[in-house]
Amino acid sequence: MVETKKEKLDQVLAKFMQVGQIKAVGIVSVEGLLITSIMPPDMNERIVGALCSTIIASAETASSQMGTGAVSEVNIKTEHGILLLKPAGEKALLFALAEVEAQFGLITLEIEIRGKQVQDILEEV
Repeated sequence: MVETKKEKLDQVLAKFMQVGQIKAVGIVSVEGLLITSIMPPDMNERIVGALCSTIIASAETASSQMGTGAVSEVNIKTEHGILLLKPAGEKALLFALAEVEAQFGLITLEIEIRGKQVQDILEEV
């Protein structure tokens, strides 16, 4: 049986979670619609998706206005965690919410790898 795109994307997210210290991970369209995610039940998927899309769009607007080029990623460190956003092609983005004490370098490497995988899956014909 052929795997669906959703199944492939879910596998990418599951592999990302294996890094450890990840609270949530997901894929969102640039319009803010959730494609798939692994999140705790107390997080509202719709709101998270919309917020991630808004954050990346704001970063792209700021980057454009300042003439600094395309946004390759956005990282937000707070007192309770780290939010990482990575464009995955032109139509989607990958997000991860990590614990504050997480290994930032490892998670940054992982989001790069998984972002490319998500892009490849979404661009399959």
